[in-house]
Amino acid sequence: MSSKLFHPIKLGDVALQYRVALAPLSRFRANEKHIPLPTVKEMYAQRASTPGTLLISEATLIHGRAGGYAYAPGIWSDEQIAEWKERYPSLRKATRFVSLPSPSFMDY
Repeated sequence: MSSKLFHPIKLGDVALQYRVALAPLSRFRANEKHIPLPTVKEMYAQRASTPGTLLISEATLIHGRAGGYAYAPGIWSDEQIAEWKERYPSLRKATRFVSLPSPSFMDY
């Protein structure tokens, strides 16, 4: 029996070229204001260079008091939102994303 690992699969309306997903890689790659570092954009772009790739983004803090993790990316301030918006358009052309819930949500 041959493995189906490298065969296409469809998840809802998302067609993946193979059955491998890349887990989050940028969990603590933000500055003290929880703004993702420039290396995050490059890292996602490199991994999304193959169309049909599923990347799972890291959980993001939804408020300054939501998670308590230093250098974890956030998405509550205008600066943070601007950085996330800069990263996604080029990646959306190549891949699809699944966002994970806030770390504080997972604590309950």
